[in-house]
Amino acid sequence: MDPFTALPSAAGGFCCDQVVLYDARRRLWIWILQYTRRNGANVFRLAAVHDSDFGNPGAWYWWDIAPTTVDGSWTQLWFDYPDAAMTADNLLVTFNVFNNVGAGQWQRAVVMRFPLATIDNRGTLIFNSWSTTQNGSIRLTQGASGTMYFASHNSTQQVRLFSWADGQNAVNWWDINVAASSDAISSNAPNNVNWLARTDRRITGACIGNGTISLMWTSGSGSNRPHPYCRVVQIAEASKQVTAQPDIWSSTRSWAYPAACTNSAGVLGFTAFYGGEDRNPGHIVGVRDANGTWSTAYSKLGSHSPDDPKWGDYLSCRRHAPSAETWVASGYTLEGGATRTDILPRIVRFSRV
Repeated sequence: MDPFTALPSAAGGFCCDQVVLYDARRRLWIWILQYTRRNGANVFRLAAVHDSDFGNPGAWYWWDIAPTTVDGSWTQLWFDYPDAAMTADNLLVTFNVFNNVGAGQWQRAVVMRFPLATIDNRGTLIFNSWSTTQNGSIRLTQGASGTMYFASHNSTQQVRLFSWADGQNAVNWWDINVAASSDAISSNAPNNVNWLARTDRRITGACIGNGTISLMWTSGSGSNRPHPYCRVVQIAEASKQVTAQPDIWSSTRSWAYPAACTNSAGVLGFTAFYGGEDRNPGHIVGVRDANGTWSTAYSKLGSHSPDDPKWGDYLSCRRHAPSAETWVASGYTLEGGATRTDILPRIVRFSRV
């Protein structure tokens, strides 16, 4: 399915960011597409289709949502950097919202909650929303049931954890102190290009299972961490207290851009990029074992490093359906060259051994 051509255009046409989810209970595919700004604003499209019609572009149906759809006063604003996750009854979608000054100044983050039953039945889409001007780049937890948790950074040593329960209007939050992480993220690939030059510290992995909320992000090097690495913070759902901080790191190379999900048993699976120094960036999948150790494996070691200092930033990790004890992850490597036309996307199914 080509996001530029599969569906009719909206606003200035498909831009860049997209997120895909599958609701196994309803056998429903959900596709979030971000469109280009036109006249200072854009829309995102919430598209859906059932299993039986997946391969037929004409069977997809959708709703286009602008900032002014959420709040009539949000004129000349545009959405960027989506995330999406589901509870049992709702789809939640989050975006950063920018104005049109220069390249765009961040204004707020917004979280929208859409009833899955309405999406399933192609009904009139009435939804709830919540926004904040204090926290941006919000990440939603994969694997949620009746309550959606989401998180963002307050500082290099504190995260803000939010909860929004199905059937309730109020959003609650807790400020949780964690070990420090660094914004100084840098890693030279074998061709001496800093492949992590545009990487930042926003949370990119979040999931919940067995009463534990796990958050993951990229950090620059620090004490006993000579290269960029994946910060991992695990929080007890009941007490909102940190129970472990089992970072993923290497003494020789860099880790970056983690994404995570729990399987049907609540076990944490993840995907990330690994490389730098003497090795081209590669795509990795892994599992947090019951004994508290990480087991990882290459999906693919790339043949090249980028010739521009750019990488990231969308990876995904999802619970497989119907084999819900396993995971499916997406990623990419550079194969046969060092430019964006040499990107080879990868879809990987993996499981515990």
